[in-house]
Amino acid sequence: MSESKTPRDIRLAIVKEKHEQLSTIMNECDIDCWIVFARETSQITEPVMDLVVGGDVVWHSAFIFSTVGGKFKKTAIVGNYDVNAEKNKNIWDDVLGYKEGISASLKDYIVKLNPKKIALNFSKDDVSADGLTYGMYLTLTEILEDKKDYFVSSETIIQKLRGRKSKTEIDLVTKSCKMTKDIFEKIGSKVKVGMSETEIQKMFHDHMDSLGVIESWQRNSCPAVDAGPDKEIGHSGPQPTIKVQQGHTLHYDFGVKLHGYCSDIQRMYFFGKESDIPEELLHAFETVHEAIVRAAKFIKPGVKGFEADKIARDYVLERGYEEYGHALGHQLGMQAHDGGTLLGPLWERYGDIPKGLVEENQIFTLELNVKTKNYGYVSLEEDIVVTKDGCRFLIPKQEKFITL
Repeated sequence: MSESKTPRDIRLAIVKEKHEQLSTIMNECDIDCWIVFARETSQITEPVMDLVVGGDVVWHSAFIFSTVGGKFKKTAIVGNYDVNAEKNKNIWDDVLGYKEGISASLKDYIVKLNPKKIALNFSKDDVSADGLTYGMYLTLTEILEDKKDYFVSSETIIQKLRGRKSKTEIDLVTKSCKMTKDIFEKIGSKVKVGMSETEIQKMFHDHMDSLGVIESWQRNSCPAVDAGPDKEIGHSGPQPTIKVQQGHTLHYDFGVKLHGYCSDIQRMYFFGKESDIPEELLHAFETVHEAIVRAAKFIKPGVKGFEADKIARDYVLERGYEEYGHALGHQLGMQAHDGGTLLGPLWERYGDIPKGLVEENQIFTLELNVKTKNYGYVSLEEDIVVTKDGCRFLIPKQEKFITL
C-alpha cells in the first residue's frame, strides 16, 4: 500500500478524535448546527470530508453536527447505497437513507432540530472552509427555504477543528518531518559539483518513489532546488541549465506526504569548507536563523498571527535587509498549506486570517529568506507545534550551513 495515503483505520481514528473536539468547538463558536453538504466527493473535493466523514460519497449527502438542547449529536443523511458504508464506520449516532431525493429527509430533520444557526462551508478568506459549491448552496436554499436566514459561515469551526491537531495527527506530521530529514541526508551524500538542478530533483523523486511517499505539493516544484547566486526563489521549479558550483549555495524547499500528512522544510548548503563561507552569507544565515528563533520564542496560545510575523519581519529589517515577500508561517497538516490562522502580515492578499489566534496543538511552518548582494538568497524553514505555553520544533532546526 502507498505510504502517501492514510490507512482506513488511522483515518477513522482521526475522525473520531475530531468528533470529540467538535462539541467544545461549536460551543466556543456559538453555533448549534453545522451541515457538511456534499456530493460526488471523489470528483468535487470538500476539504473537511477526510476530517469528519472519513471517505467519499456519491449522492447528495448531509452530515449534521448539532448541539441543540445541550446534547451533541452526529447524523448522516445519505443515498441508499451509501447507508451501509456510513453505518460500518461506527462514527454516527444516526444514519438516515433516502431513495429518490434528500430534500424531504433533510428538511424534516432540520425542522425538528430547530437550530438557531446553520453553519455552512463557505468562506471569503480560507480555502479550507470554502468547500460548499455554489450549486449545492442553491440546492440548500431551496430545501431549507424557511431557514436560509439562519445560514452562517462555518469558517471558525473548521479553522479550530483543522488547526487543533489531534495526537494521531501530530504523530503523523512528526513522522513525515523525520522522513524528510532522512531524505535530505540521503541526497546530500550524493550531490556533486556540476550536477544540474533537475538532476538533483530527480534523485529526490526516485528516492521518494522507492519509499512509496509523494510530494507535499506539486511535483514539479517539490523539492524546489535553487543553486547559486542568480536563481530567484519561487514556484518555478528547477532548471536543467543551472548547475552546482564550488563556492556557491544550494537551497531546497521540500516535504513529503506520509500517511496523508505533510512536512514542509527548507535547508541551506554551501559547496566548500566551512572556513570558506563568505561573511556575507554567514550574516544572512544568522539573520534568518535568529528571526526564526525569535518568532518561536514569541509564539504561544493567544497571540495573533500577524504579531508573530512582525517579530521576524522587524528583525530582518533591523539587520539591513528588505522584508521577505510572504507570510512567516502557514499551518501544516493534510495539506502543506492547511488553512486557518496564518502567521502573516496584514496584507490584502491574506484577508483576515493573520488576525486569527494561535492555539495549542496547531502546527506551523516558520520560514523566511533574505537576499544577499553577491550570493543570492538564504532561506530556511522549520516546522513547529504549539504547546500549552510556547512551541517546540518537530525536528532539530538547522543551526549552520551544511557543507558539501
